[in-house]
Parts: sequence; structure tokens; C-alpha cells
Amino acid sequence: MNSFIPIVINTIVFGTMAITVEIDFQGEDYFWFVLFFMVLTGGTTSFFQNAVFSEASRLPPVYVQAVLSGQGIAGVVVAVSSILSALAGSSDSAPDDTSIARSAFLYFLSALLITLTALVGRVLVTQLPFYNYHIHSQYEDNESGEQDRVENEPVTVIDVVRKSYGLIFSVAYVFVITLILFPSLTALIKSVHRSNNRGRFFDDDIFVAFHFLLFNVGDWVGRVMPLSERFQVFRVKSLVSMSLLRTIFIPLFLVCNVVVSSERSLPVLVRNDFVYFLIVWIFAVSNGWIGSLCMMAAPQQKAIKSGKEKSMVGSVMSFSLVLGLAIGGLLSFPLRQLI
Repeated sequence: MNSFIPIVINTIVFGTMAITVEIDFQGEDYFWFVLFFMVLTGGTTSFFQNAVFSEASRLPPVYVQAVLSGQGIAGVVVAVSSILSALAGSSDSAPDDTSIARSAFLYFLSALLITLTALVGRVLVTQLPFYNYHIHSQYEDNESGEQDRVENEPVTVIDVVRKSYGLIFSVAYVFVITLILFPSLTALIKSVHRSNNRGRFFDDDIFVAFHFLLFNVGDWVGRVMPLSERFQVFRVKSLVSMSLLRTIFIPLFLVCNVVVSSERSLPVLVRNDFVYFLIVWIFAVSNGWIGSLCMMAAPQQKAIKSGKEKSMVGSVMSFSLVLGLAIGGLLSFPLRQLI
């Protein structure tokens, strides 16, 4: 039942924001009001994600992949919206207050509808016999009673971390590398043809928006890849090595056409837009693929036996993912100083 609370809170928040846009609140008080709601939705969304991964870890591995794939699709939708917004803003006329308010209202209204859909979906899922069997089943068909004994043993976070530290590190490091570079650095990379009047695509707004779309599509493709057995790699040592290999993307992006000022300390070695987009694509696919493999592998470990442990490892892996995002975001600031 606790997992319903974040969705209900987000529904109230987005509904309230849509109403306040129409009422036209302004001033510093409204700024703090919006800021509070941003923090609130960030916290509730994180809590809900943790609950979802905890439950998905008790289901067959394909359901963990489905959760990750859904996140990837959401990223694609946002990226497409950013391109459409950039194209819509190509006119010379500045938007008036009414059109801005209308756009904000539609934004929060769409968020409200999506959240309501998630709430309805959540209710429907909890009614499914399949869901209730895997979430509440104690494996009563085990004749020896060994599984019952395992299920009743206390589970601690320390025990789960000790059994899964390799995967915990891997998923965190994957997203550390991703957030170090994307989007704080990659959004500063411009087309090498930006000053040659070669078309609207090479303008900064469209070029950067396209890179967002390319990344999110690649990330989603990577999250779908584990559905095929040929792309399933669940050995912990292999996943650790694969996550560490992504470090190579740091120097690769640093030598792209990063535009911060007229002077830079590093040379521009990637002078072809296609090569840059190819790097973005591999970067994105590897993020979705390796991240999904880590999340899917954690509850399948032989050391993780009980349903309680599966739930706990799902929560720990979700926390590690978020921690990796936070660390990567913080490290992105000093990285920009290297350019």
C-alpha cells in the first residue's frame, strides 16, 4: 500500500501546478512554492522507483528488464518533445505571457494524465494472480521445508551488500560515467558545420536536441537487448569489467567539438559529426545494456535465496543506481574545467 502514496502525491502536485498556472500566481512566494513541489516530486519518485525495483526483483528477470525498458521509452518521449519544442521556437516572434502560460498548463496537464495512468496501472497490477503469487508466495511446494526456513531468516542490508557488492559497484559506476558526461558535457558539443549555413539541423538547438534523442533511443535499445539470450551476460566479473571499460568515453567526448569559450586546453580530434553521433550511440547503448544486465543479475544470484533477499537486493541496486547518478552529476562540474 505504501507504494501508492508517491503516485497519489505526484497526482496532487501536478494537478495543483496545472491549476496555479491558470490562476497566474507570481512572485517570490510562488517560486518557493514550485521549488518545494520539485523537491517533493523528486523524493516521491525516488521512493516509488525503489519500491518498483524491490517488487520486480521478486518476479522473473524479464520484469526487471521491462521496468528499465519503460524508463527508456519515457526518455525517448521527452527527447522527441524537446526537438518539437526547438522546431516550434524557430520563429522570430517572441511568445507572449498567454502562450507561455498555456504551454505550462499543457505540460502539467500531460504530467497529470500520465501519473493518473500509472496510478490506474498500479491498481490493476496488484489485482493480478501472477503478481500476488510471486510477491506473497512462500514456495509452499518445497517438501523439505528448507525454503520456509530461508524465508524466515532475518535479512539485513549488510548481508545483501556483501553478497552483491560487485553488481552494486557495476550499476553505480555505469551511471557515474553516464552522468559525468551526459548531458552536462555532451550538451556543449556543437556541430563542426555550425558556422557554414548548411541547414537547420546544424544549428545549436536542433543539433543538441537530436543528440538527446539519439542517446535516449540508444539507451532504450540497450535496455531491450537483454531480452535476447545472445546479449545476456550475468557473470559478475564480466559486468564489472564492462562497466569499467566505459571510462574510455571520458577522453573521447573531451576531444569532441566542445564549445565553452573561444579558448580550450584540449585539441578537437573528432571533427566529423557522424563520428560524434556514433560515439553517442555506443555510449547510450552500453549504458542501457550494462545497466539492465546488472539490475537483472542481482536477484538471480545463487547467494540470494529468499524472497526477502530478492526484495532487499532490488532496493539496494535501485539506491546504487541513484547514487551513481548523483555522484556522476557532481563530478561533471570539475570535468568541464579540463576542456
